[in-house]
Amino acid sequence: MARQQSERSNRKADIVRCFGELVAQRGYDGVSLRDVAESLGMSKGTILHHFQSKDRLLERVHADYMERRLAEARELLARLETPAAQLAGLIYQLMRAEHDDHSATIAFAREIMRFASDDVMSDVRQMRDEYSGLLRAVVQRGIDEGAFVEADPAIVTLQIFGMCNWSWTWYRPSGAWSAEDIAETFTRVILGGLARDSAVGLSDEVLDAVCATMAEQAPTPVASG
Repeated sequence: MARQQSERSNRKADIVRCFGELVAQRGYDGVSLRDVAESLGMSKGTILHHFQSKDRLLERVHADYMERRLAEARELLARLETPAAQLAGLIYQLMRAEHDDHSATIAFAREIMRFASDDVMSDVRQMRDEYSGLLRAVVQRGIDEGAFVEADPAIVTLQIFGMCNWSWTWYRPSGAWSAEDIAETFTRVILGGLARDSAVGLSDEVLDAVCATMAEQAPTPVASG
């Protein structure tokens, strides 16, 4: 029984991973459940048995993605103390996801507005709002404590998401700029405009915290063969 449950779990994980990779490559409209089934050597009926519909499968891809990012964000905020370090950590986390969780990040970013008003993505939208709230609270705390200049936390949050979440359109894991390079620049630009102390950036503390946190939250590799 335990072996059968493990096999079913692995099969579902394979379906989610494969679908996310295909959506990252082609977009949601360019992928069919038959494509996924053929890629995995299984029947379309097996996919429908697990996920009921293509919409629900996309929801699972997005939900898994947000669960990972939220778990990382909560852990980062617990590891880092100052608002500047926390903000830098969240920026680096988002860029590390572009590298370490590349396909899922692209699938999420390019299709996040699909079903924006439907019940299909209601849980995903709630998690996305929670993550936004965590980032906004860091900015607000920095302002309240006098570490950041006065600014609208909601706008600053959108600014950060705009920088990081749309980098999928040009960032390449094998490109000239590493995720750390980009996060360093983003952090200096943001904190250079926010922080009263301009000598800020990606400290060793921030780098170590993000790497340790994301290693803990990394999906378990699916065994092959």
